[in-house]
Amino acid sequence: MSERAPCAGRSRCGQTAAERRLCVAARLSVFTLANALTWITGDPHLLEKYRGNPARARNTAFKPVPAVHSPELPALNGRSVRNLRQVRTVKVVRRGVAAVAASFVAVVALGVGAPAFAAAIATPPVRILALQSLTVSAVPPVAAVVRDTYGVTVPPSLQWPVDPSSPIVDGFGPRVSPCATCSSLHEGVDYDAGNGTPVRAIAAGIVVETNNPGSSALGIHVTIQHVIDGQTVTSVYAHMQVGSMPLSVGDTTFAGERIGRVGSTGASTGAHLHFEIRPGGTTPVDPVAWMRARLG
Repeated sequence: MSERAPCAGRSRCGQTAAERRLCVAARLSVFTLANALTWITGDPHLLEKYRGNPARARNTAFKPVPAVHSPELPALNGRSVRNLRQVRTVKVVRRGVAAVAASFVAVVALGVGAPAFAAAIATPPVRILALQSLTVSAVPPVAAVVRDTYGVTVPPSLQWPVDPSSPIVDGFGPRVSPCATCSSLHEGVDYDAGNGTPVRAIAAGIVVETNNPGSSALGIHVTIQHVIDGQTVTSVYAHMQVGSMPLSVGDTTFAGERIGRVGSTGASTGAHLHFEIRPGGTTPVDPVAWMRARLG
């Protein structure tokens, strides 16, 4: 009877105890070696390939690699497979998250933008109103409004200083001096208009002299400069009552403004108004003739 090789069968390991121990030890050695080679090479099938044949494992586990071999990709080991699965899982998760985010953005954009766009392009509804009719009864004619009449009084641009019908007690030009301090060449006319009669400016103007001490013979007097018919004219009013002349140099006057009252101040023999006209402001002329030529 030939001697059986240890661990020849796959269902059992020999008949004797020694054979069984040898078979178990051989199997454990092959299993340990296969596990080590599996961990080193990363081939998960190595354990299955050499689990039942230790001699084959010894002969083929350390098979030398040829110097020249085809550039094939190395087999994936267990760790690489797990890493590859994790990478694929992460990619799938990222793609899912990106898809969910894109869907959310699209939903928000459609939810907000679509109503706003629709509201912007929407045409406001046109409401058609029913036609209305209005019947107007006969309207009586409107009575004409009677307006009040009115008039406007425009002050003259030139007027007499007193009533022109007042008596002239002394005319213009050479004369016999009526008093010791009176002049023999009368440069104006004397109107006997009555003591206290208002004296008025003949035209609008500016006061250029009042109560000049060098003309004390004129008493209370005032000189006004006017522009009449484009010409500068000076008028003089003298012998007025004390306190009746309120003007000062630089004051403005208008035609017909009251500038004093007839009196008898200065070199005077009775109440009267001494009135002068000086065209250009220097040389006196007959005031009556000058006024009548413009007033008639």
